[in-house]
Amino acid sequence: MFKCIKLLVMMIILSVVVFATYETVLDEAGEYLYKKDQIKPADVIVVLGGEQTERVKFSSKLFKEGWARKDRVIMSGGPVVWKFTLAYLMKEHAKYLGVPARAIILEEKSESTEENAKYVKEILLKRGYKSIILVTSPYHSKRSYIIFQKVMGDEIEIISVPVPVEDSWLSLHGWWKKRLDRSRVLSEYAKFTWLWLFGVKN
Repeated sequence: MFKCIKLLVMMIILSVVVFATYETVLDEAGEYLYKKDQIKPADVIVVLGGEQTERVKFSSKLFKEGWARKDRVIMSGGPVVWKFTLAYLMKEHAKYLGVPARAIILEEKSESTEENAKYVKEILLKRGYKSIILVTSPYHSKRSYIIFQKVMGDEIEIISVPVPVEDSWLSLHGWWKKRLDRSRVLSEYAKFTWLWLFGVKN
């Protein structure tokens, strides 16, 4: 009887601790997905397709501030519908925001982050670019950085500069409170698990 009471008390204490700290733990889980480097000039800016509104807005701002030494932006994203690709739609948005068409290079074959890295690398090597500023959304920044690192190797320097957290539609704090945010974060963790298990094919 005494053992049962002791076990019950321990379970109650554990439940109280979990309840009191779960928000902190979940916030940290969101923060884990975030990778940001100190910004510095690079040869080109690379923008990954998806959430294209915030990514294009931020990359256009970086371009106009002069962070791309070679005066170029690579828009990376494959087919969406009919003849249109994410890269093409991103280019049109960037032009609307004041980025010259001549400055925009399209990578229109990729359908995953791994393919983003693979096909972007082909462009970089062909043009002799040695460094990139990698722009994506905050929740996608760590995984994309890891993938790009593995694909680029020592040949290309990667500077991860995601959309500022405060400017992104998905907050990494309190993400579990909204269905769409939960879905995106949990999906990202599922993709991380796949990455840990199977790695990246070069």
